[in-house]
Amino acid sequence: MSKRVLILSYSTMHSDPRVLRQISFFKKIDFELVLSGLAYEGAHVFYPLIKVKSPFSRAMKLGVMVAGLYKLRVKDSLQHSSFKELANQSSSFDLIVANDAETWPLAIALKETHPNVKVIFDAHEQYAKEFSDVFVWKWFHKGFLEYVCANYIPQADKFLTVCDGIAQDYQKEYGVKAELILNTPEYESNLSPSPIGDTIQIVHHGIAIRSRKIEKMILMMDQLDQRFELKLILMPTDQKYFEELKILASGRNVEFLTPVPTTQISAFINSFDIGLFILEPVNFNYANALPNKLFEFIQARLAIAIGPSPEMEKIVRAENNGIVTKSFDEKEMAAMLNALSNSEIERMKENSNRTALKYSNNENEKVMEQILFDLHLISVHETHSTAQE
Repeated sequence: MSKRVLILSYSTMHSDPRVLRQISFFKKIDFELVLSGLAYEGAHVFYPLIKVKSPFSRAMKLGVMVAGLYKLRVKDSLQHSSFKELANQSSSFDLIVANDAETWPLAIALKETHPNVKVIFDAHEQYAKEFSDVFVWKWFHKGFLEYVCANYIPQADKFLTVCDGIAQDYQKEYGVKAELILNTPEYESNLSPSPIGDTIQIVHHGIAIRSRKIEKMILMMDQLDQRFELKLILMPTDQKYFEELKILASGRNVEFLTPVPTTQISAFINSFDIGLFILEPVNFNYANALPNKLFEFIQARLAIAIGPSPEMEKIVRAENNGIVTKSFDEKEMAAMLNALSNSEIERMKENSNRTALKYSNNENEKVMEQILFDLHLISVHETHSTAQE
């Protein structure tokens, strides 16, 4: 009989790269999937995580933010439209994978109805430090998230996160050792480095939010040789900011391209030459970022250009597949890019090609197989057969 897994996520699940990889992995090992999140378009059973809205609950939430009565806020956070349905099914779940700190109390509440279910927390960020640069967030949310982390992380059977820096901080703050699952996409075996054309094509993809300071990459074009072009593939998360970026880019060597589905990103950007990301460390998570896009650049067989973000820098320097500036200044980035020859860029692209399998989801799946084996959810035979596929 197939094992049954519930995946929880406060996200649009069909466009969340990390959740999509979880779905793909559990399908490969023949687990029956049940999903619960903000939205989902797909074939699996889905329950929406929509909070019950009432003037009382909103007022209470505001009150406990200020008063610090976090137990009440946790209780309020469990008032979901699907909680009863999920609780009624909890005895049939073998595993719950909870993404995002807001789902961790829900996962533990479900476990309390059926203690034999195993629970894995997957921390995509250090949630108690996520927006530490925003005063309103620090005032209304930081204390609650610290409470959730301190009280719920130790109750999980396994705890996962995305990079060394964040793992070390969780261990220091809450005494729990995390397993590492990098934000690496599926291995694109059919891709190879594209030839450099008449112009060198730089690409940046991601979400358009002010804290990313994407304007720095646009202004960088004023310092670059005419042989460079910048392609921006942005989700207009902040529509006003997105429109400001388009105005700023007018008259510069910058083109905005239509976003593609998450699973198609690496193949789509394969025709470009350099993947660019200048991410100022305005908060803890930015300072320790090891994002999807870095690994999508590698799968796309691109050269990489980044600022001195330590988690990304370790990989780029180890694999010699890009450049790393000493500061987050766009003028310094422009100077380093201007100094590159086509042959140097080609060599960097080839180094990304050489390491594409290493930085793919294949390695993550081996880690997940070991975790499931440790939790007695798969056998040694199943672990070995999946790892060899």
